[in-house]
Amino acid sequence: MGYSTKRRLLTGTILLILFLCTIHTAVADSNDISTDIVSSYKLLPEEGIVKVSKEISFSNNNAETKYWRGYYSNYNYNLPEGAIGIKSYDSENTLAFTRSPEGYYVFYFNHKVWYEESYTFHIDYELEINKNTAVFSLSEYGDNIEVTLEVPSDFDTHIGRDDYKLEEKMYSSVYTFEKGQKWDRAYTVNSVRSSPRLTLEDTAHLSERDVDIKIRYWEGEEQWAQDIMQTTVESLVLLEEKWGIAYPAEYNITITQANLTETGGYGGYNQGRSGIWLLYTSNHGILIHELAHYWTRACNFDQLWMDEGYADLYTYLVLSEMEPEEADSRRDRFLDKYKDLKDQYDYPLSDWSTPESIDGSTEERVDFGYKKAFFLTFTLYETIGINSLQEMNQKFMNSGDDIDNLDYLNIIDSVSSQDTSLIESCIYA
Repeated sequence: MGYSTKRRLLTGTILLILFLCTIHTAVADSNDISTDIVSSYKLLPEEGIVKVSKEISFSNNNAETKYWRGYYSNYNYNLPEGAIGIKSYDSENTLAFTRSPEGYYVFYFNHKVWYEESYTFHIDYELEINKNTAVFSLSEYGDNIEVTLEVPSDFDTHIGRDDYKLEEKMYSSVYTFEKGQKWDRAYTVNSVRSSPRLTLEDTAHLSERDVDIKIRYWEGEEQWAQDIMQTTVESLVLLEEKWGIAYPAEYNITITQANLTETGGYGGYNQGRSGIWLLYTSNHGILIHELAHYWTRACNFDQLWMDEGYADLYTYLVLSEMEPEEADSRRDRFLDKYKDLKDQYDYPLSDWSTPESIDGSTEERVDFGYKKAFFLTFTLYETIGINSLQEMNQKFMNSGDDIDNLDYLNIIDSVSSQDTSLIESCIYA
C-alpha cells in the first residue's frame, strides 16, 4: 500500500511491523521527504536526440516512519511526453518502473529507505529532435534542483527562462541553472542550427490568378515544408472567400522557416514582397494570420489594432472551415486571455503599438493588445455579420486615403444600423 503524501509526485510504502506485519498508511507533511536532483540535457543533433540524465537523491525525514518502523519503497515522477529509451538504476542494479494510468512513472527502489536515510538513483531517457531544429522542455520536479543544458555552439538557443549561467566552450554552449532556483513548471527550449535552406515549390490557383508559393526550409524539415505548403494553398482560397476580395498582392509568396532571432520573438512576421518569416514551431493559426496580412495591408488601415485584429478574425473564420475544433479553442483562449489581462493592462486600442521584438518584460502587454483587437473584431463580426464585413472591406480597399479610427466608425455606420457603441469604447477607452 502506498505511503500517502500531500504531494502527488512523491509517494512510497510504509510497513508497520506489528504482530502479523499489518500495513498502515499515514499522511506526510511537506518537509517529511526531500529530493535533490541533478539533471543534464545534451543536444546530439547528428543522432537526432536530446540525451537526458537525472541523478535523484531521495531523503526520508518522516518522523512517523521512525516510530512505526516504516519505510519508503518507491518514487513517482512525471516524464515529458515523447520520452523514449527510459532507463533507471542505482549504483548496483537497475530499477523496475511502471507507468500509472494518470501518466506519471513509478520507480521502485532496490532498498528500503528508513527514517533519516537517503537513496540515490538515476533516470535516463531521450527526446527525439530533427537534425537542425530542437524543441523540448526542461521538466523538473523536486526540492533542490541543478540543471545543465549543453548544445552545439552553432545552434541558436532560446530558453523559457533566463536565470542561467552560460559557459562557451570550444564546440558547445553550456547553460547552468544552479541549485536553489525555483522550478514551478516545465520550460521550453528552442534550439536551431541555421543551415542553407532547401526550397519546395507549388502553385495556388486563386480566383483571378495563379500565385506561386515557395517554402524555404532547413534540411530534415521536409515534413514541415509539406504541411506549410498544403495549409498555405488551402488557406489562400478560403481567405479570398471570407474577405470577399481576391488575393490583392501583385507578387508571389515565399515562406521561410525561421528561428526566434529572425522573427524578433514573434511566431511569424510578414514582410510583404520579401515574404513571410515563420517560426519553425508555429501552428497553422499563426501561418493563416500572416497570410491574412496580405489583405489587411490592402485595406489602407493606419491603425495597428485594425491590422492585427482583422488578421486574427479572419484566421478564426478560415480555421473554422479547416479545423473547427482548433478554431473554437483558439477563439476561447483569446477571449479568456483578454478578460484575464484586462484589469492589469487595459488601454485604448487607439494607443496600441508594438516593439520590433518582444521579451519577458513586454510580452503580456503586447499580448493584451492582440487579444483586445480580436475581441473588438470578433464582436463586430457577431454584431453585423460577415456580409456587412465584406461590404466594409470593399470600402476600405476602395478608399483613396488611410483609414483612421473615425473613418472606420463612419464606414461601420454606412453598412449597418446595429449599435456599435462597444466597438467605439474599445477604440477610445
